[in-house]
Amino acid sequence: MAQKKQFYLVVRGRNPGLYQQWSGEDGASAQVTGFPGALYKGFSTIAAAHEWVRSLPATEQTLALQLLADYEHAPHAEAEPDQNTQQPLSRPATSPSEDASSSSTNGIVMMYTDGSALGNPGPGGYGVVLRYNDHYQELTGGFRLTTNNRMELMACIVGLRALKRPVSVRLHSDSRYVVDAFRKGWIHRWQAQNWMRSETEPVKNADLWAELRLLCEGHQVEFVWVPGHQGVPDNERCHELAIAAAARPDLPPDVAFEMQWSRT
Repeated sequence: MAQKKQFYLVVRGRNPGLYQQWSGEDGASAQVTGFPGALYKGFSTIAAAHEWVRSLPATEQTLALQLLADYEHAPHAEAEPDQNTQQPLSRPATSPSEDASSSSTNGIVMMYTDGSALGNPGPGGYGVVLRYNDHYQELTGGFRLTTNNRMELMACIVGLRALKRPVSVRLHSDSRYVVDAFRKGWIHRWQAQNWMRSETEPVKNADLWAELRLLCEGHQVEFVWVPGHQGVPDNERCHELAIAAAARPDLPPDVAFEMQWSRT
């Protein structure tokens, strides 16, 4: 008799992650039903999930490995996450997505993001602030070895993942690297060139750019640059969250970066 499925790994869907239930608003089904090109599968054990991931194409494999690594490094994988903190990719946040998609200022979710790496590369963290009418939410997480630019991108990804239905988002970042890629159209060119800057030079952090690009397709996102460390309150708070996250012990691996780093 087939073993009962205990885990559902969503690699491509509304909110990629490892889920422990299929049905319901917070289950895997809600993330993949009606989502074009959804990629997911259910498993009775984490070991079986790892076996399936090894059969995936390289891009999907990298993301799937990160999802599994984050779940396995969570302090209490079976427990509900703190509503004010999102561990990177392990499970989707609930409160911000419900509030942000239903109650935003003039129909716009105000999002602030920041990322930091101690040593660059080194331990890194990200911080996100979401505002919508009188609702406020913070999201944060980190990795044991990563870069500042990857954490800037990860902050945007985590913030957008938290939104459960299409909304208008004004995303504020002090990273020209992130903002200019969208406002100047670089990301569209990179995607059209299969994430290559030239015939011989790949785009750095292509795994994160590809996911961020996909998430933006589900919303109306306006990227806004803000000056860093100039007293913008929510930007300053994001920076505090990112620095604190980077200093945490026992951070999970940034799988894609560590694989690349090991080859250099």
